[in-house]
Amino acid sequence: MLYLIDTTNGEMRIQQNIIATSRLDYAFCDYNTKHVWGNEHAADGKMCVMTYAGFGSEVRNAGSSFNWFGYDYIICDEMQNLVDYQRFSARSANLEAAENALRAICAEGSTKIVAMSATPKKIWDRFGGLCYDVHFDRSDLINLCTTNSIPYSGTVQELLDANKGKTGILYVTEITKMKQYIEYANSIGFHANGFWSISPDTLSKHPMSQDQMDLRKNVLVDETIPVETDLLVINRASETCIKIQEKKRKVDFIIVHDKNEEIKTQVRGRYHGDLETFYYHSVDDTNRARIANQKVPSKFLNRPLYTEDMEELRWKLKLLRPDGTHYGNPTFIKYLKECGYNVSDAKKDRKQRGKYYWIITEGETISGQLL
Repeated sequence: MLYLIDTTNGEMRIQQNIIATSRLDYAFCDYNTKHVWGNEHAADGKMCVMTYAGFGSEVRNAGSSFNWFGYDYIICDEMQNLVDYQRFSARSANLEAAENALRAICAEGSTKIVAMSATPKKIWDRFGGLCYDVHFDRSDLINLCTTNSIPYSGTVQELLDANKGKTGILYVTEITKMKQYIEYANSIGFHANGFWSISPDTLSKHPMSQDQMDLRKNVLVDETIPVETDLLVINRASETCIKIQEKKRKVDFIIVHDKNEEIKTQVRGRYHGDLETFYYHSVDDTNRARIANQKVPSKFLNRPLYTEDMEELRWKLKLLRPDGTHYGNPTFIKYLKECGYNVSDAKKDRKQRGKYYWIITEGETISGQLL
């Protein structure tokens, strides 16, 4: 069996399995002599683990000298990132080689390739007719509960201020932002730290301290956040691979500073336990939630609303862009309609010197609380 995964952090975690052997101990061939040895020696009775990029590197170096079809199974964990990561030029050659090899193996037909993902859309889009669903008994699945799922459009700092004294995970894409948020969190009383990819390119630009390397090992090997840390800051290098076990360390909140739906799903899955509060960045969801929670006051319903009235209502509902400026009426009306209100088309009022007005009425979905 060959086990492929998207990140080096994930590779390290899987290597803790007693049946796994890493690429450090296993290679497909000696690149100098092209002598094939990998599947005859270190891999005997073991599951070979490597990243997609590592697999692609092996493919490119070993060339035609290795029997790619000698595996019974190839597990492709988080396979959507084999597709997604090809957008980054530094990795694209190896990843392209990995994908081409997998397609060839699939076409040959003797090896079963099993793709695993909680967000498989990119896999279906890319591999289409090659894909089949694996049916299983879903009655045995354990569902993890998220009590409060809260959109936000403000700053991460505001959320950290509101959650002092708790244990949390923060996801942010850029390493420079990770550093800023770690510094801010520590300044307000958190014990915050984080880690990123250990690829040479990344570490040359953003070296990690020994404390960060120790934290990485704790999280990946022990599947917990160490007691001396109460805010774990991660980025895409850990989006799909870490696993924090509730029985080892309870997490109170998760913040995902990204609007991508797949990232939200993946980061929530990093904590294997019930979660009290999940914050995710979405301007649209935040504005819809504000309308739903406050409702349009009765004085603005069932009557002509002129431009100044619509502006007052926007202030009342606090519907502002992230930079604090007003939305125009088209966007404001879109939000109202999405929350179940009916809004008439703009009409001229001849009695008011041709001023335009709108009329807002409650739709069928609004009764006590918006659905």
